[in-house]
Amino acid sequence: MTRTESSEMNSWPLTDGDYVIGDPGSSVAVVTLSSDHQTLGLQNYAICGTCFTENFGIQKVIVNVLSNPNISCLILCGKESKHFAGQSILTLVENGVSTMGGYKKIIGSMGVIPYLDEISMTAINRFLREIEVIDLIDTTDHGTIQNKIDSCSHKERKEAANHIMPVIDENSWKKYENIVQQNTMSKIKK
Repeated sequence: MTRTESSEMNSWPLTDGDYVIGDPGSSVAVVTLSSDHQTLGLQNYAICGTCFTENFGIQKVIVNVLSNPNISCLILCGKESKHFAGQSILTLVENGVSTMGGYKKIIGSMGVIPYLDEISMTAINRFLREIEVIDLIDTTDHGTIQNKIDSCSHKERKEAANHIMPVIDENSWKKYENIVQQNTMSKIKK
């Protein structure tokens, strides 16, 4: 497979967020979880940014990673968020999702609302098949993270296909409002 050239990547990344674009031709995406990606001084990545939430944050990561056919590795590093975004990505890779009840819930996530309902099962399955996830959660040492980026920099994606990715916006969370209220009320009653 040949690397997709920068001129062909004009519409990437597809979703907004707290990230910086490096070299779109790089095979590495870096998620610094709740740590400030700008203070780490990392290089040689396609995209590097934060991810705070176990639902929309992860969905945005999946959409942006899959929509760049050059990316084959996702490095999770930095301090874990209070929503367990990093742990949720790792359990997604390990356990997948449950579709019982009509929702796509990350099995084993410690997050409160670990639902990936704004993206298709096809996208989730592609992410699990095509992207290698590397666990450096709670690592903030520049040298350790940069060494891992450099060691992944020439890996090819297992397969690359062009699929339309969904739009995830600031109103997407509203479908979970009742679930959050029920979870909150059940904890208050205890």
